Amino acid sequence: MRCLITATKAMGYSDIYLDYLYGCSSAGSFYRAGSIDEAASQLDGRQHDREWVASILTRQNRAYHASDQTLANIERLRENDALCVFAGQQAGLFGGPMLVMIKALAVVKAALLYSQQLKRPVIPIFWIAGDDHDFEEANHTFVLNRQTEPVRLEYASAPAEELPMAEILFDNTQHLNQAKALLRETLGQSDFTDELYELIDRCYTSRDSMVSAFGKLMAALTRDHGLALFSPGDADVKRLAAPLFKAIVSHQEDLHGLLSERNHAISENGYHIQVEKKENSAHLFYNSNGRKPLLRDGDRFTVGDHTFTKEELLARIDIEPEKFSPDVMTRPILQSYLFPVLSQKGGPAEIAYLAQINPLFELFGLAAPYHMARASATIVENRFERLLHDNHIEFGELTGDIEQVINRVLVQTFPASLEKEFASLRQDVDFHVNKFAAETLRFDPGLVKFAEQTHGKIDFALKNFESKVFASHKKKSQEVRDRIYRLHRALCPNRGLQERCVNISYFLSRYGFGFIRFLYDSLDSEEKAHQLIDLMEYEAQASLSTPAASSNAN
Repeated sequence: MRCLITATKAMGYSDIYLDYLYGCSSAGSFYRAGSIDEAASQLDGRQHDREWVASILTRQNRAYHASDQTLANIERLRENDALCVFAGQQAGLFGGPMLVMIKALAVVKAALLYSQQLKRPVIPIFWIAGDDHDFEEANHTFVLNRQTEPVRLEYASAPAEELPMAEILFDNTQHLNQAKALLRETLGQSDFTDELYELIDRCYTSRDSMVSAFGKLMAALTRDHGLALFSPGDADVKRLAAPLFKAIVSHQEDLHGLLSERNHAISENGYHIQVEKKENSAHLFYNSNGRKPLLRDGDRFTVGDHTFTKEELLARIDIEPEKFSPDVMTRPILQSYLFPVLSQKGGPAEIAYLAQINPLFELFGLAAPYHMARASATIVENRFERLLHDNHIEFGELTGDIEQVINRVLVQTFPASLEKEFASLRQDVDFHVNKFAAETLRFDPGLVKFAEQTHGKIDFALKNFESKVFASHKKKSQEVRDRIYRLHRALCPNRGLQERCVNISYFLSRYGFGFIRFLYDSLDSEEKAHQLIDLMEYEAQASLSTPAASSNAN
């Protein structure tokens, strides 16, 4: 079952993203292509080196042990009318957060949909950010333990210099094994974990880079869906990209002028600037003893301690193109330079900065893709679906102050007037006992002491009863509080959306590899709202085939 939640700022979304999502013209004007059909028509007749790109894709995906379906998809890219739809992400440890798999599966569904719509081949491709050097962003992931607490798994061996992900090896065996051991310790054993742990061991070895390990894992997990994986951190890719790198150097004034003009327009419309770049940025990186930004200084360029004239820099690109890479502003330009990109599926941050760079496509003679929001989803296990239902909790409440949710639920489970009602009950009992004793003592005043003892026992019993009621409520309140905390950690771990934190291995350990097919079937690649996907039906089917599966997993 799938439930839709309207995207809001409480989910961490920016104004420009929300306005673009829901068709506000002030945001939509910053994106060139207005539809899939328009983007496709703009690509007709444009030249791409399909043979070279297809050969690179084939080589990379064979190295990832991709399926025959994926390799067949890549072959279709050689056809002159074939197009591509892209999603992408950093090469996060053990596959990174759930949004990686959500992006990957949704882009496969989108490619199929667009292919049917346009009646031409559309190839789904996942861009692995192999040039990225933000090690601290990609070296960890999270899984949930028995208490649904996020446990951080980390490969702690940082390189001495800021290297591209494609060059960082898992060569510290001790740190890699520690990350794997913590994964096993946290997830425990189930009917599915032997296969999961074996796959992790096979993909993540001391011989693998962050990109190759990620690529092998993603290829294995999506092997039934024909997804092609691409890393720009490849010498052949850089040779193919060299003319674009040179064009970026040659068009610095125009590039900066367009970005400045667009940033001003975005600000004038009341939106924030997603990516702030320094005025002296040349929008390229150079990898020399670490990946460093290329800076411009008049007619000269500097990187670290090196200074180049424009002519020297252009010559250096010809000699060693493998040392150059785009920055965040020119990466989408490289993507459209290499591939006939029909559509780019982006998250909130991507959609926001793509508004800034849309004018650059025309500057470099490229067709702008149709930029679309990626699918966004939270997986709701059966136990948490029951908690939401039984306590009348809306998902949107979990993105705010969880204490307010807890207090509201507790009020519903325990009448606020109960303490006053107990006091009223004691007063009524006092009145009637005293009245009855007064009438009784007319016959035998000697019973005064006995009457007082009886009254005291009754009062003691009432107070004891009251104490037990409140103690029971306190215990129940703590149980309710703990359950809602677990719910919050499961659906909004680390106070953010689940997809941005939890690794897919958590779900694979509990529900098996069939979970990926279930997720694929459940996702709507074109849906703008956040999708709540509950596992009730899937869990029921899984329990019939493997009764111990869910109970043995954490």
